[in-house]
Amino acid sequence: MRFVNSYVILLVMAANITPPLFTCETDPGLIVSDLEPLLSAVYEAFEVALPHIEQLIEREGFERTPALFSHLVRCKAKAHLLAFDCRDEDQPQIERVMLDGLALEYRGLRFRILKGSVLPTAQSTQRQWFYQQELPLWTPDMPAPALRSLVILWDTDSAWQFSHLYLVAPKTGDERTAEAYWQVEIGHPAEGIAAQPGSAGPDSGDLDNVRPRSAPLVVGKGE
Repeated sequence: MRFVNSYVILLVMAANITPPLFTCETDPGLIVSDLEPLLSAVYEAFEVALPHIEQLIEREGFERTPALFSHLVRCKAKAHLLAFDCRDEDQPQIERVMLDGLALEYRGLRFRILKGSVLPTAQSTQRQWFYQQELPLWTPDMPAPALRSLVILWDTDSAWQFSHLYLVAPKTGDERTAEAYWQVEIGHPAEGIAAQPGSAGPDSGDLDNVRPRSAPLVVGKGE
């Protein structure tokens, strides 16, 4: 059944093919470099949002639950990204998503911005379609699959402070597992955006992270 679903997804994708900017085998460092304007803006958005939400929760006396905290952070980060001007022709297109989810298109790629240190499982059909970049009939002599979807993960430490930003190329996923071609950590913009081998930290929990997940595939390590 999963094979059939993957094949149907590929047929639908093939009906609207545009030349891919990258493939799933492209060096992650090259991809990070090309996406530097967007990744810098996302990093800044969360760097600004988390202290703001921390003060809001303390001032209003809200109960600090993972769901509320993540929701408020997403709202603040989205407001920051909506005001972002990358000063080139490739302005990010922010999508409307339920529960103030973060989704956008940039330079021909689709992005989802999620909470956690590893790729969450795909609990919905829509998420499964977004993750699906694996060719079920692929063999080593065939061209690498086009890269069309990327996930940006933001994470916090035990004190609810912004700690990590990751860029992930999803491969496939369902209700129980999620696989990635690679995952890299994004450095602070002040130090220059650079892809670093991603090491998964502790997961703080979110509405997107309610089921077991697979460990991330880290650049430089075998699957």
